[in-house]
Amino acid sequence: MKLHILPYTLLFFCFLTTAEPWIDTSNIYLRVSIQQLADAGYIKTPVTTFPLMWHDIGRDLKNVNYSDLDNDEKQAYDYVNHQFRMAKRNNKKLELTVATNDKRFTSFGEDFRDKNNIKFQSNFMTDNFAVGISSSYTMSPLDGEKTRLDGSYVAGFIGNWVFSLGKQDRWWGPGWDSNLSLTNNARPITALSLSRKSAIPVTIPFTEIEVPWTMTTFMGVMDDNRIIEDTLLWGFRLNFTPIDGLEIGLTRLAQWGGKNRPSSLSTFANVLIGKDNCGASGLDCGINKENEPGNQQAGYDLRYSFTVLDTPIGLYGQYFAEDGDNSSSLSFLTEPKVQVGLDTHLQILSAPTTVYLEYSDTFADCSDTDDRNIGNCFYEHHIYRTGMRYQQRTLGNLYDNDATSVVLGFISSISPNTKVTTKLRLLQLNKDNNDRDPDSNIIGNPLTKIAEDMIMVSTKVQHSYKNWRYTLGLDLSKSTFDNDIAAKKQANMFVKVEYNL
Repeated sequence: MKLHILPYTLLFFCFLTTAEPWIDTSNIYLRVSIQQLADAGYIKTPVTTFPLMWHDIGRDLKNVNYSDLDNDEKQAYDYVNHQFRMAKRNNKKLELTVATNDKRFTSFGEDFRDKNNIKFQSNFMTDNFAVGISSSYTMSPLDGEKTRLDGSYVAGFIGNWVFSLGKQDRWWGPGWDSNLSLTNNARPITALSLSRKSAIPVTIPFTEIEVPWTMTTFMGVMDDNRIIEDTLLWGFRLNFTPIDGLEIGLTRLAQWGGKNRPSSLSTFANVLIGKDNCGASGLDCGINKENEPGNQQAGYDLRYSFTVLDTPIGLYGQYFAEDGDNSSSLSFLTEPKVQVGLDTHLQILSAPTTVYLEYSDTFADCSDTDDRNIGNCFYEHHIYRTGMRYQQRTLGNLYDNDATSVVLGFISSISPNTKVTTKLRLLQLNKDNNDRDPDSNIIGNPLTKIAEDMIMVSTKVQHSYKNWRYTLGLDLSKSTFDNDIAAKKQANMFVKVEYNL
């Protein structure tokens, strides 16, 4: 499952470049424009699962009557259409990022985690095949891997299905700043995946109601330094729009297999049907629960858009939980956590701006397993003790477990070539002031082993000129701690230069 063949397969095709089949998590301005057109009813396909296929986006753009759009919608349409044309062109890109520090939190629209790196990207696509090469070199990586292929893939199209092998960032959910399920906070893992190419709708029997739907699933290997080496990660997401304005997503994640762990088809079958909780459905896990097949998370998310006084408003939320209660066959989800948010599209200083307010909470009370009434439950497991993390970063919520976050964000288009993003974060990290293993780098909260209250202001300006794109960003933060530790202030500035060859 190491999949060492991937780099050689990708390098074989790295100079054959004509197109890219999907939208990744690197461009927040593209996502804003797509969401704006979806809220207005012009884009019909579900849009909260990334990578997002270009196929339906391009189809829906062709069906838009440009004269029906208002000025802001025209600007959004023009930007999406421009990016779509770029995706169909011969495309090679060189990127250089220089920063004063590593990026502590990586959100949608941010594609660097370690400071000071250079990256080359190239893509090739035919009617039945696609290859993407993304080769980067990082000067001083935290995980010791200086050369990376993050973002690379090979894919084949059979009918309405896409099979792919690669290392792709995923963003599963409607959150702008974070999600509870999957985000691009951690580096992508090598995975085999299967996805629908087009959200061809299903018609509800005895009605004329059509429901567009997408589905994606993957099986990946977590080959980093962890307690259970080569842990397998299975993910599944179903995304559909039952009525205009409403989008629903269903998500499951499961860790299973790995070194010295059961990895047979029958084991995965138990994981698949949810029979992996001690005491549930007659499952005998042994005295120390050592035979529990896997570690699961599951949940759903909603986004509903509507208009009030000609102002578009979106309400969204995610309900995501750890796997079942070990002591009861009637409870299959424990410690569900919630993320909620509100977004709208306004004119601020004559600039079209998406504004959002987002709240999340990942503090799960472990009093049923620990008499100290502390957290350390969410993203954790008693067998897969490294948890839902990869290379010391959480796969889901940017702020890991036992955290609350309130984030106010502004995503503005100053002109067709100049974009600005600003966000204010109020964070309580590891607020129970406790950690599963304070002395370990691969067990427990990777952000902080003690309670930390943080206020952070982040902004970045992006400007495009011909084949060049420049981004200048700044993070300013102040943290206070328990245990009489002095407050800490930090500034992180970065510059990113991109050139389309």
